[in-house]
Amino acid sequence: MAFKDPAERALLRFEARRYANRCGNQEGMIERADTLREVCRLTNMPIPATLMEVSEALDARRRLILIAEQRAKTLITDQIAAWSKADEQRRGKLQVTMIDDWTNLTGHMGHLRTWAQRQFMLAQQLEQ
Repeated sequence: MAFKDPAERALLRFEARRYANRCGNQEGMIERADTLREVCRLTNMPIPATLMEVSEALDARRRLILIAEQRAKTLITDQIAAWSKADEQRRGKLQVTMIDDWTNLTGHMGHLRTWAQRQFMLAQQLEQ
């Protein structure tokens, strides 16, 4: 970046601020999302190649992923709580729905699939 002329540096800073602003908008939409599929879709926002070395853009992307993980964990916890409160007949349907939702956890959220399964196994053990 030291070898670029001032106009290119200014343009790069502008693009970084623009990308950080888009990430900020996505954060608000993620906080309002009510399904795991929607959270994953909103998190899947690629960084432009020109901003791969700009710390402002990388920090905005990292913050977006952290907020999405927190929201996904909240949704998963709510699903498991609803399963534990349901009667025996309804639990089977809820379990199939939860496992289907967890299958949609991909990309940056893929590691939450095993976390969700572990939390669900703990809830099942507490029920017995």
